[in-house]
Amino acid sequence: MESFIYRDKIMFYSTNYFGTIPYFQSIARQTAITIDIHEHYKKQSWRSRTQILESNGPMYLSVPVIRPNGSQSLVSEIEVSTDPGWRKDHWKAIESSYKHAPYFFYYGPQLKNLIEQKEKFLYTFNHEILKQLLIWLDLDVEVSFSNQYIQPENREDPRIKLDQKTYAIEQKRYIQVFSDKLPFSPNLSIIDLLLNQGPLARNYLIPR
Repeated sequence: MESFIYRDKIMFYSTNYFGTIPYFQSIARQTAITIDIHEHYKKQSWRSRTQILESNGPMYLSVPVIRPNGSQSLVSEIEVSTDPGWRKDHWKAIESSYKHAPYFFYYGPQLKNLIEQKEKFLYTFNHEILKQLLIWLDLDVEVSFSNQYIQPENREDPRIKLDQKTYAIEQKRYIQVFSDKLPFSPNLSIIDLLLNQGPLARNYLIPR
């Protein structure tokens, strides 16, 4: 699934593990995107982690990976650890945090299946997640993979703009789990929005 590169037509994005709300707000404005699998993999980034909301506040979930060429490994080379422990931990954290969310019953079992999938490479693992999320969010966006590395032209390139450990983006509030004890936490994983808002999540991403 590769695309020809047209700098003035293709929007490049990094692969994300259950991407953030800002990630999907950006994707929702596109009709086609290209996932850059030829960029160098960055540790402790959204490529292999996401952030959910648990009873004590935001919590990171990180996918352990294998980097065959160390810091010089390309995204296309990154493998997902076969250790089953992290998958159980991720699902346990999501289930514990969102079992009382309005749409957990509907999406929960399928989220579990996505976490337990056996794709070897991180980018294909994330791609299976992305495909399902686009269906749930009713976003008609064509997704392809890069066939070479194209340097970002400026800081508005999604690979740079969305590559932040925290976002200073002010978001419209929605009811979250633990809203009775915690302040609103913006810019979390799309999981948070989806399990709390269900089909209305699309309207949140594309405000009228």
